[in-house]
Amino acid sequence: MPGQKQKIKIDHDAPGVGVGLFWLRNKYLKYLTLSLVVGTIALSAIFYNQKNPDFSIQAVSEGENYPRIANLFFKWDITAGEAQELAKWDVLVIDMEAQINTPDNLKKIREYNPQIKILAYITSQEFTSNVYKLKSNSLRRKLYNGMSDSWWLNSSGGGRLVWWPGTWLLNVTEDSPTDGSGKKWNDYLPEFVAREILSQPYWDGVFYDNAWDGVSWMPSGNEIDLNRDGQAESPAVSDQKWREGMDKIFRRTRELAPGKIIVGNQAGGASSKIYFANLNGISIEHFHRYGWVDVLNNYFFILNNGQAPKTTILNCNTENTGRQDDYKKMRFCLASALLGDGYFSFDYGDQAHNQLWWYDEYDVFLGKPLNSAYNFLTGSTKVTTGVWRRDFQNGIVLLNSGSAAKTIDLDEEFEKIHGIQDKAVNDGSVVTSVNLGPNDGIILLRRTEAKTVSNFQNGSFARVFDGSGKLKRTGFFTYESKYKPASQVASVDLNQDGSRETVVASDAKVEIFNSRGEKISSFYPYDENYNKGINFAVGDLNHDGKLEIVTGTLRGGGPHVRIFNWQGRLIHPGFFAYGKNFRGGVSVAVGDTDGNGWPEIITGAGFGGGPHVRVFSGGGKLMHPGFFAYDPSFRGGVNVAMADLDGNGRAEIITGPGIGGSPDVKVFDAKDFSLKAEFFAFSSQSRGGVMVAAEDLDNDGKAEIITSTTDVFSFSSQ
Repeated sequence: MPGQKQKIKIDHDAPGVGVGLFWLRNKYLKYLTLSLVVGTIALSAIFYNQKNPDFSIQAVSEGENYPRIANLFFKWDITAGEAQELAKWDVLVIDMEAQINTPDNLKKIREYNPQIKILAYITSQEFTSNVYKLKSNSLRRKLYNGMSDSWWLNSSGGGRLVWWPGTWLLNVTEDSPTDGSGKKWNDYLPEFVAREILSQPYWDGVFYDNAWDGVSWMPSGNEIDLNRDGQAESPAVSDQKWREGMDKIFRRTRELAPGKIIVGNQAGGASSKIYFANLNGISIEHFHRYGWVDVLNNYFFILNNGQAPKTTILNCNTENTGRQDDYKKMRFCLASALLGDGYFSFDYGDQAHNQLWWYDEYDVFLGKPLNSAYNFLTGSTKVTTGVWRRDFQNGIVLLNSGSAAKTIDLDEEFEKIHGIQDKAVNDGSVVTSVNLGPNDGIILLRRTEAKTVSNFQNGSFARVFDGSGKLKRTGFFTYESKYKPASQVASVDLNQDGSRETVVASDAKVEIFNSRGEKISSFYPYDENYNKGINFAVGDLNHDGKLEIVTGTLRGGGPHVRIFNWQGRLIHPGFFAYGKNFRGGVSVAVGDTDGNGWPEIITGAGFGGGPHVRVFSGGGKLMHPGFFAYDPSFRGGVNVAMADLDGNGRAEIITGPGIGGSPDVKVFDAKDFSLKAEFFAFSSQSRGGVMVAAEDLDNDGKAEIITSTTDVFSFSSQ
């Protein structure tokens, strides 16, 4: 009954479901280039059961990671700050005038994000009535100057028809009169778009607004005179001719600009079933206004039948209220989009599509989808009202499109997102069931297990990025109760016998445990009276087939770097990376900087010192006096890590500022120290510093950057 909770149990034998776990390990890990770092991640996956392949929604995608997000940002110019922010989205729609008004900033967006798809906004069936009164609209003026007065859409009384205030409608049909060269609006518009817009390097395609499937729905729908004979066409005739004219615009654009993306925008998305042959997708504006089942059917239809690359956008908005914090609406619409392979957009509304709103869910790294979405109660993929689920590599999405709350038993543990916005929902808790209200959705993450990533500071909060700074895993806490908080813990095969040892560094001592948890060694890297803390890195410095342990000190200790064998025996008395009297400690990392197969030791000055990075040989000889990773006047020190982030055989240097610095992570070329990437790992307001690490988590030959902090009150979606 409405309002009454219903309990649903997930059937893992239902069509499209079937669970299996796998760990992604770096089997041939040679260097563990980490410094005081992150907790471990276990990436797992769910494979769908193919015994019933009757999916009516769509095939499993092999595309990008999810969620996919789009921004309808219809401004005519872009500031430098906006360009940097806009680069975070996957698909971006910007008004065509930006190519004239702010071309440099438009170009910067792609420099920040080379994978982004940028579409030029233009209306397909109307034009402003005051073109010469508007500023910064040279493209519109150029378009207007080539237009014929015979192309305006008239009523049977001869007057121009209006739909959106301040604009006049145009006649897109074949019944339109021609200009002096024999062209109609549906000839002229695609030619202009191809010649003046899509020929420019800024755009991946065009976004035609108002891709209507007819015009009879308008208040003036029964007054339309398409051929200007003084007689109104019937609604059925007007709609049919309108569809034919719009289809010609899309078809001609495809012919004139092959390879470009063409998206049409329509509220509700009904036109997806009409124009799919010439469109890469539909932007379904105001998704929330229309019936969920109808809109989802339109959504899945264009995803299945539109042209590649599929670029359909599901837009929700605040209906021009500006309620950015309507998290429930945002979640429901996002979850709906995640049932398919489209892009999601949430903004102010049709009076101002120009927001930079960012949500906790956008920072989630779900990976790729593993099955088609299905209805819990029936196991069917046919779109009906109810509770829906879709599985991804790193999590699941649940959606309740019904009118009653549901309690959903999951039969396994999942993590909620640890968010900063709607904390009542995204509180980071571990759950085996969730209560989902009507018209709501939620993203849940597969549990993070302490089994795969090799090194972490116990009790820290971590995030994972690729080498360019793109988020690959939503934030999570790292904690092992059997180790002291703030201890550094590493799981690594020190003697290369096929099983991992665990190395634990506390305030004074380093302990080594075998794979059964039995202590096999312990040692004090420094004086037994020293208790300021230890950080370490491991790597095969002498090519004996076993990993050495390189230690550094924390704040209060001297910058003394020492080298031990895998059993904890001192094999090198060490060296002072900075002045002997300095007492800020030293961060250490190990990696092959030049690709010759022999790893080097990288050091970073600790608290009280400048952010000075130095390079030493595996034997402790200074190879380069180093460089300052941040402003030399900064005195919080610098944390360092090393790894091959781009798969070229040479390690990059990764840095994070120490306490007092913003979470500004940088990647440097280890040979010439040129800056290769830079990003904020946490909130720009955080001043707790960033600990950095790197390891190839997905075995693609390129290491991921792992960032962590103990400043747990300052993380944010950046």
